[in-house]
Amino acid sequence: MNLNWRNIVFASRLAAAAIAALALAYWLELQEPQWAILTVYLLTQSSTGAALAKGSFRFLGTMIAAAYALTAVKLFSQDPLLLVGSAMLWTFACYYGAARASNFAAYGFMLAGFTGLLVIFQGAAAPDAAWLVAVDRVSEISIGIACATLAGALVLPDHAGTQLRALMASTFRALADHCALALRAATRGQALMDERRTILPKLVKFDALRSYTRFEAPEMRADAATMDEVTREFLAVLAAARGLHLRLAALQEGGTALPEPLTAALEPAILALGRIGADPTMPGHTARVRAELALIRRDLAGLARRIEGSDDLPLGTRADAILVCRQAVEMLRDLSLLALAEQAAFRPGRGAGAPRRGGAASGHPTALLQGTRAALALMIFCVFWHATQWDQGIAGITGLALMNYQCVNTDDPAKLGWPYLRAVVAACFCAYFTIAFIYPWLEGFQTLAAFLFLVLLPAGLLIGTPRYARSAGTFTIFYVAAAATGNVFTPDPLTFANFCFGLVFGMFVCLMVARLVPATARAPRRRALRHTLCVLLPQAARGERPASQVAREITHLLGALLPQLSLARAGHDRLLRGLLACASSARELGRLRQVATDPSLPEPARRAIEGGLQRLAALFAAWPSSAPGATPPDAARDALAGMWSALEADDCRPGSRAAGLVVEAATSLRFLEDRLTRDHAFRDLASLDGRLL
Repeated sequence: MNLNWRNIVFASRLAAAAIAALALAYWLELQEPQWAILTVYLLTQSSTGAALAKGSFRFLGTMIAAAYALTAVKLFSQDPLLLVGSAMLWTFACYYGAARASNFAAYGFMLAGFTGLLVIFQGAAAPDAAWLVAVDRVSEISIGIACATLAGALVLPDHAGTQLRALMASTFRALADHCALALRAATRGQALMDERRTILPKLVKFDALRSYTRFEAPEMRADAATMDEVTREFLAVLAAARGLHLRLAALQEGGTALPEPLTAALEPAILALGRIGADPTMPGHTARVRAELALIRRDLAGLARRIEGSDDLPLGTRADAILVCRQAVEMLRDLSLLALAEQAAFRPGRGAGAPRRGGAASGHPTALLQGTRAALALMIFCVFWHATQWDQGIAGITGLALMNYQCVNTDDPAKLGWPYLRAVVAACFCAYFTIAFIYPWLEGFQTLAAFLFLVLLPAGLLIGTPRYARSAGTFTIFYVAAAATGNVFTPDPLTFANFCFGLVFGMFVCLMVARLVPATARAPRRRALRHTLCVLLPQAARGERPASQVAREITHLLGALLPQLSLARAGHDRLLRGLLACASSARELGRLRQVATDPSLPEPARRAIEGGLQRLAALFAAWPSSAPGATPPDAARDALAGMWSALEADDCRPGSRAAGLVVEAATSLRFLEDRLTRDHAFRDLASLDGRLL
């Protein structure tokens, strides 16, 4: 448990806001005051902007849901089939929207689905009181939102903009350390992969924090378009670092020594990146960092030109050395562009940019399936409810709607669903004990408030501890929902136990339907993979689009997939590494195409490169349709070997334009050869089993 003073203040603030919300709900004599205290804990966030964002979407979703539910009750309260049909239609629409949206926009859709169901079925049970049910629900939630927001804004506020700046700075320093590791040939590939896995989850947080800053003061808001650029540049640096390390590792394993001047030139880059990674004041010295990186890039580029003009090195050695220089220059250039983009993200006077759908959203087919699955779970439960005439059907509907939260935008609902269910069961037992054995001894709101504060303070400390945050939050939310009572205490342990059983049973039904009707994000991942291999790489090879544009599109696709990837899964990790390799390969294919169009290149070499590129384009386009273990990688290697032989035959006297073009083409071929011989993630990309995605 985190017992530092900030977490103690956070837990105390949360408990005080919750008790204040409960007091207001009691004073207004609302039917279910527990929803006010429940809302406070549902809005628990690490920043003021996040709380405002979640509260705004929750309020909007509640209002829209209440309006729809009142209309449905008015029209269909006397016809059970039409009433259930309208509830299923609303559930489908809300969970389809939740799957298509991201961050708290998705939460707003889910909250609308939850509130709509409760008001529909509670209102249908007593149509004359439906309006009161809707008004009470809106009032209770509004009170909770107001108390949580005021507490977060007035007591040690922590802004999302501040958190985003700090996260960007720490991620940049981690990326600098990653680049330093990549420049060391002795670094193990596994160490580089482990380092990359610690960086990528931070990128996923960028979009959420950026969206929260829209609810804060103008100077705290991050520009949406610039933040997209930041994410792309992060991925571009990772791609360049990966390609560079593969070449250095290949040379070391093959016993090939780099020219001494190159080894000496890489050492300052390693030291500079190490200093950047260790400097916590780096965000205030962006200009100095960029100037230092620019100086190293200039030295490496000059060294590459000198190696290119050397006449005492064979073509292969020159290509290896120049490739290392070029990859290092690109990596450092992308790192400099990243520093510039980070600085511009919060530039004074810039707008927050147009809202956009975040990368966590699912595609249309997956969203349709998720909406259908939620509606199907409701239908199954309603059939059971009608057949048994169960008196706790409303409790079951509540649990079903709550469990649907855990099943949207996740490939494995059980991973979140079962721990959620266990926390709910524990909360129900504790609430039952409280109602049966503690509340009878309490007199007046003051003693109730004191008791709740003593319970909620340690719960808030656990919520503020990352290791226990999810389970503690779930437990606290359901404990306060079950243990809070109305103005008049009328304990009925048996009724309460039946309610808890209905709640848990509804959750169980929803979880079983989610397991039987999987709705995963595999389809978007497969589409991204096929589009990259069948369309983008062939376009780069044929010269139909600028290679830089193709590489940017691949990194954009990868950025959109990041929130859906679990890097602990082998297939997801291979997909990530493979798409990073595709982005950097697109640049090299573009360079080869550019060399082939230069009239100074000897004609035999030009014909060989043009023919080889056409062959590669055809092979890439047909690759995904080939059976696993088929020959496209071998055929691609043959195409590269044919181009290499032509370049060796036309290797000219160093210093001429033709000689420079030959070396440049050889350098690109060496890079592509690494992808097809050493890079297993790229080589096996097309044969990834759909189940692994």
